[in-house]
Parts: sequence; C-alpha cells; structure tokens
Amino acid sequence: MPRTYKRRTNWGSTPLEEMERAAILKTPKSISSVAKDRNIDRSTLRRYIKKKEVKKVKTVGYSGTAEAKRVFTEEVEKELADHIKKLAEQFHGLTPKKCCEVAFQFAQKNNIPVPNNWKEKGLAGRDWFKNFMARHHLSCRMPEASLGRATAFNKTVGEFFDNLTKVMDR
Repeated sequence: MPRTYKRRTNWGSTPLEEMERAAILKTPKSISSVAKDRNIDRSTLRRYIKKKEVKKVKTVGYSGTAEAKRVFTEEVEKELADHIKKLAEQFHGLTPKKCCEVAFQFAQKNNIPVPNNWKEKGLAGRDWFKNFMARHHLSCRMPEASLGRATAFNKTVGEFFDNLTKVMDR
C-alpha cells in the first residue's frame, strides 16, 4: 500500500492573503457571513482568526503540526543534504539504509532529540527518509562499482581536454 497521503477535502486550502482579507472584513460582520461571502470554510476562518490573535500566522490549515514534529531544522537538514551530495560527487554514494544511519548518527552527535523508533533501530524512519529526499530533491541508490569506473571516467575526461587543447591551438 502506498504511503503517500491524498487529500480528500479542500479545507484549509484557502490562500493566506485571502484569509487575511477575510479576517479584516470580519469586524462589522459575523464570521459565518464573511466566510459565506468569501467562499471560505467557517471553521477554517475561525481557527485562523484565533491563531492570528496569539501569534503571527505563516500558513493556513494544519501544516504547522508537521513543522512542529520535524526532527531537524531547515538549516541542519540542508547541511545533511549537502553532505550526502558531497559524498555522491566523490563517488561514495550511499544506500537508502546508510543515509538513514547517517541521519541518526548526525542527530546523536548534535544532541538532537529523535523519535523512539529511531533509537530502537539505530536509523531514521522510512517516512522521514522519503520526505527528506523529496524536500531536498535527492536520490539515494545502491552505489555503482567504484574506483575502476571513476578512474576510467577521469581518463576519458582528461583525453577530451587534451584533444580540446590541441584543436584550440590549431
């Protein structure tokens, strides 16, 4: 069974700007009438107004809960993604399992609290890994064979630039 969520309703999908305008218009009217006029779900508008009174609102709907449960901050995730890309460039590609192990070790060394299932298995979870890869446009696969391939590639590139130099000199 696929592990990707498919939304069934359009609740909370109203753009932030539209919610802001509706919240401002709310003053003389009731929330229900403003929501009906603007074609916004009444509960979504009420929730948005409540949140706005307490703090600055970044998004509409429930997406804030996913942000609160995130293991790494955006900066730390970017650092981890850059490390994985750097390893791939140096012909040390990582398998998906190894990527999850690296993420878990990274969290431990930086004293970042992790979910219990990470501690039990000693590696990051499947869902975290899939979403991490999607957020940073990465792909982890079984690395192909090795030094021979890399050396052969370097010879080919070297020959290309030697030939280019000869042609440019002519």
